[in-house]
Amino acid sequence: MEITTITLSISSVVLLLAAVSPMVSPLFRLPKRDDKASAAIGENKDKPISVVIISHDNAPELEKHLPAFLSQKYDADYQVIVVADKSDSETDDVIKRFSNDPHLYATFMPLSSRYISRKKLAITLGIKAAKYPWAIVTDAWCTPESDEWLHSFASHINDDSDVVLGYSHYEEEAPSHFHYENIVDASQNLRLAQKNHAYASASRVLAIKKENFLAQDGFLGNLKYMRGEYDFLVNKFGRNGNTATAFTPSAFLSEDTPFKKRWSENHLFAINTGRHLDGHWIATLVRQIDFGLMNITNLAIIAAITYGALKEDWLTLGAGILALIIEYVGVSLVAKRAFRRFQCPVNPFIAPLMAFYQPLRSLGWRLRYNLANKNDFITHKI
Repeated sequence: MEITTITLSISSVVLLLAAVSPMVSPLFRLPKRDDKASAAIGENKDKPISVVIISHDNAPELEKHLPAFLSQKYDADYQVIVVADKSDSETDDVIKRFSNDPHLYATFMPLSSRYISRKKLAITLGIKAAKYPWAIVTDAWCTPESDEWLHSFASHINDDSDVVLGYSHYEEEAPSHFHYENIVDASQNLRLAQKNHAYASASRVLAIKKENFLAQDGFLGNLKYMRGEYDFLVNKFGRNGNTATAFTPSAFLSEDTPFKKRWSENHLFAINTGRHLDGHWIATLVRQIDFGLMNITNLAIIAAITYGALKEDWLTLGAGILALIIEYVGVSLVAKRAFRRFQCPVNPFIAPLMAFYQPLRSLGWRLRYNLANKNDFITHKI
């Protein structure tokens, strides 16, 4: 077999791409664990705090998870504020069953609210009802995994911050690509916050300083958008290097697996929300570079293997196969490190397959968004 310049060039390029690609993958650059704060948890004195839980037709989830919030081991006083629709009798029944708990407080939204997202209204009412300087906001389908959660999360709140990003992972039974997408998004947003460039929320849990929220008129400026409440809070109140992170396992929340409709809506509304966030083009560019190089590498490997097989160029074929192994192992090892840090139960050796399909999934959601009626994403229908 004659070794030509083309053979050497293809083999060299494809092997180089395979070696570099895992180091540019979205899970290679991870947020730092808050080990210092975590180690000092036992030394920190608890401060009074409010927890706001948003429940919109989520009575079963609320009944399942509310006890975990009410039974936290916390040395200071804390209140759990449940915000629900006034017409939601099932949620009202759940609240009544726990009404004797001294930590519980409930407030209800009016039956009609025009030109404003009901979830943004619920968060606003919850924060206004908070009797302490800081409010941790989350959803009814999230739950603490231990009675030390509040103690751990609150230990990351400090006087220099106005927002604290938390993290919620899906329950173990969730599909693998649900876990993967959640980690990719959370990793980028937590990392940006730690570098004083907070862009969006990492999950459906964050803490915000009540005084700032009220002084800057809360969601004013994005009230008409149906969703994106956590992202808008971070983007408006945490862009000045004043965002901390509560990224330690004891501060994680567990989140119920989204049903199909919620999973679909999450993606479509996230695309719409992103268009209105400061710093969107930079965050999008970074994501495109991460997945772009991986796609280029995959195409190069396929091309090398195909060329080598058709031309009986065994050196190129062998280089293509070797590059495939290198990339697969490299991406798997990067994912193993990331999954361990995020406490993800997925086998990391299927991560290369999820990474391969992720751009295709993203393209599918983008096409669905482009075909959707844009009035579905705002409260004020034109």
